[in-house]
Amino acid sequence: MIQNLRKVAVATGLAAMAFASAHAAVTPQSSYTYDFKTFYDTSTAFNPFDTKTLSYSVASMTIKDISGGVEISLTQNSSLFPAKTTAGTYLDGLWLNGDWGTVATKPGVVGNVSASGGGTFLGLPTIFRDGGYVYNGSIGFAGNGIAEGKTSVFTIKASGVSAYDFAKSSNVPMIELTNVGGAYNTFLSGGKVSFVGTIAAQIPEPSTYALMGLGLAGVAFVSRRARRAA
Repeated sequence: MIQNLRKVAVATGLAAMAFASAHAAVTPQSSYTYDFKTFYDTSTAFNPFDTKTLSYSVASMTIKDISGGVEISLTQNSSLFPAKTTAGTYLDGLWLNGDWGTVATKPGVVGNVSASGGGTFLGLPTIFRDGGYVYNGSIGFAGNGIAEGKTSVFTIKASGVSAYDFAKSSNVPMIELTNVGGAYNTFLSGGKVSFVGTIAAQIPEPSTYALMGLGLAGVAFVSRRARRAA
């Protein structure tokens, strides 16, 4: 009886481990989607670390593994965030921390990109941004940037580059909206506001579901044997 209970405990532990891995903050996956809702409130000039979180996302980003690197798709959503002209806001910069390689815009999309950084100095990231975040590379977009409702798609390719490199818990992407208005267009901000990204609810990959199913099946099988032996 005790041996059977131990088997149930082991099987239950496997199922719990699988469940935990599926719901961890950042699990290794081949694709991640981000929302950008939290921004640094430039209307509070005396508190540069003051943030606000919107009920909607001003931008979304997907980063996924491809052959030889990653593909990033970045969209500025049409939103209610204030614009100081009828042209609306533009997304003019993206900051990332991760393994960098060669950056290239995919043909036929808006916002040709240019990369800066992508390296370190004395082993440390080199770009400091709002809130004390530190990055080792950034992306700039051609012209005014990515207009509302538009998407830019580009790749970062090099040996060993993966989506997970950019999604680890310590790596928080940041974007900059320009041409903002209202209380956020101050002398110090120059009409620019920075947003940090958060990973949207992760959907476990098939292998994770398979592991969870195996663990639950083991629990059911050992439980039946334990009842029969009782």
